[in-house]
Amino acid sequence: MSMPPPPPPGDPFPQPPGFRTYPVGAPAPAAQGKSGMAVASLVCSLVGVIPCFWLFQIMGLLGTIFGFVGLKQTRDGRRGGRGLATAGVVIGIVLLVACIAFWIWFATHANCERVNGRMECTTD
Repeated sequence: MSMPPPPPPGDPFPQPPGFRTYPVGAPAPAAQGKSGMAVASLVCSLVGVIPCFWLFQIMGLLGTIFGFVGLKQTRDGRRGGRGLATAGVVIGIVLLVACIAFWIWFATHANCERVNGRMECTTD
């Protein structure tokens, strides 16, 4: 009987490109998950949509700031949440622009007078 041919030189079980092997017994590196700033950005921006926050958009401002930090954290792709950060920035900017537009409209269209020691404002 004849012997089977010897195995080819090199790794008998080649791995696909990008596949990483770790030493036996060593834990695989933990995934970093989503960026906390990206999640906070979306949450703050969505809270800013609540009507009680419309006059003073602190939440929209925080959502925008946290969103830019979240975009920076997710730039390299090791962390998830880039879409959350983008949504938080967009919603936050829309809220800030709407708030500024409201205050400009109010400042140019309101007639305020002092009557008996208090301010009374009427619109045209």
